[in-house]
Amino acid sequence: MRLVFEHIDFTIVGHLQTILESEGIRTELRNTGSTGLAGEVPYTQVYPELWVVENSDETRAREIIRDYREKDAATPTGPAWVCEKCGESVDGIFNECWNCSTPAPV
Repeated sequence: MRLVFEHIDFTIVGHLQTILESEGIRTELRNTGSTGLAGEVPYTQVYPELWVVENSDETRAREIIRDYREKDAATPTGPAWVCEKCGESVDGIFNECWNCSTPAPV
């Protein structure tokens, strides 16, 4: 097994796990419940970690992660918008209202 990614935000690690699994790369998450140890041990030792099960998948997994993160960082976000149905303010990265699920205006 090889560690291919770690991050303080579990949702990012979990999303990358889903991407790798969809590419046929078996993975394992570690430290998913370790945040309660923060303060007892150095915080960097409790980051959620993404491991590949097969060592031979390490290079491909790192490439997939790198490509995804580069594409994600380069994707521009739209302007914030106000939901026409419920009036909530919604960040431009969302395609639907977080409150009522109304699609963003076109």
